[in-house]
Formats: sequence, C-alpha cells, structure tokens
Amino acid sequence: MRYQLAGLFTVLLFCGLAFARQSGAAPTATTPLVVVAEAKEVQVFGIIYPMRFNAAQGDEAHYHLLVWQGGTSANALIETPADDLTLHGALVTLGAQPGDNLTMASWNQRRDSHSPAPREKITGDLLDISISWADHPAGLPVSEVFHQSPAPNPQPPVTWRFAGNRDRWFNRIPLASRPGCLVCLYSCPSGKVGNGALSIHDYVAAPSRFVANTDILPPDGTPVIVTFRVQR
Repeated sequence: MRYQLAGLFTVLLFCGLAFARQSGAAPTATTPLVVVAEAKEVQVFGIIYPMRFNAAQGDEAHYHLLVWQGGTSANALIETPADDLTLHGALVTLGAQPGDNLTMASWNQRRDSHSPAPREKITGDLLDISISWADHPAGLPVSEVFHQSPAPNPQPPVTWRFAGNRDRWFNRIPLASRPGCLVCLYSCPSGKVGNGALSIHDYVAAPSRFVANTDILPPDGTPVIVTFRVQR
C-alpha cells in the first residue's frame, strides 16, 4: 500500500507540474505555479505578510521567505498554495542543477558551537528572485524589500541558489508532515532555494538580520507573484 501511495503521489505531482507548464497565464490561487520556458522563469502566486514577518519571535522567525501553505513552517514573509516539491521539479525542467550538498546536521546541530555543519553554505545554480504585486507590476529584487542590517551584523549580498534537498525522508513518504520550504533566507537543508551567502550559524548569531521594509511592501494579505529566473 505504501508503494501504491508513493506512485500516486508521483503521478499527481507530475500532472500538476505538467498543467503549470502548459498555462500561458499568470499564476493564481488556483493555478499557483507557472513555468515560462522561453524566459527560463518560474512564477509562483502567494500572499505576503510583512508585518507578521517582522513581529514573529522564536525559532525560525525571520527565516523563511516563501513557504507552502500545507507545510509546518510558520511566519514566512510569503505563503503559497504551490508545493515546494513542485517548485523543485519546475526548476529542474528549466535545466537548473541543485546543489544537494547540506546534511540535516546543519540545522539539527545549530546550537553546537563545535560542529562545522551549521557553518556550511548551499551550492547549486544561481537564480534571480523578484516580487511583484498590483501596484508594483515591474517587481523588485528580493534583496531590496528588506532593511539593511546595521553593524556588527551587516548583511552580505544575497546569493540565491537552487539548493535542492528533494530527497529528505519527509519528502519521500506520502502524507508525511514536512516543512514545505520553497525559499529560505539562509543556507537551509530543507529549502528548495536558499541564500548561499549566509549559513545556519549566521542565523543563530543574528536571527533578526532580515526585517521586511513595510514602507515599500504592500500590507499583510496582499497577493503577490514571486518570479524565479535561472541565471545560466
């Protein structure tokens, strides 16, 4: 039965991605992911929450840029109906190569000052990511929607990479609870895309490094489109 469910899950995931590829329209709440092959782009519909993001406290606050609504990750800047595994598949169809270089120890040992794992950073193909909404259709690079961190923790330029992380155990078991991270602001061992400039150790050292610029971004609950462009 488990293998039958796994097969069904794979078929449903493939069908969802195939439908997204065939759509020429912008993504919506009902068709939240669209692949624009000629532009090497993936567009994802989401709802943005800048105020909530800034007010969040505790583990994983100020950590997630974009998460699947069905996952366990909370307080992201943007939530989407699009599954993180579907984003992974879409980027692969555009020829992007995932890094897949981190282990879960990079997160699980984040409080261990002697472990080298939390200091590792993701590899994988480079991406550009922008956010657009009704009053700003041209879009903004993600790096411009956050305030710059002051010293002693200045923010290095964001380097978006296709981290991969498709083969984690929670992604392979049908109906298993999973984080659902499409994009993390750090080098995350679960996020499909992450920031190769900052490690999990960097997050532990300065967890409020990312603060959404509410003077630029629309209010909580506004629909947005997140666009991923493969650089190569």
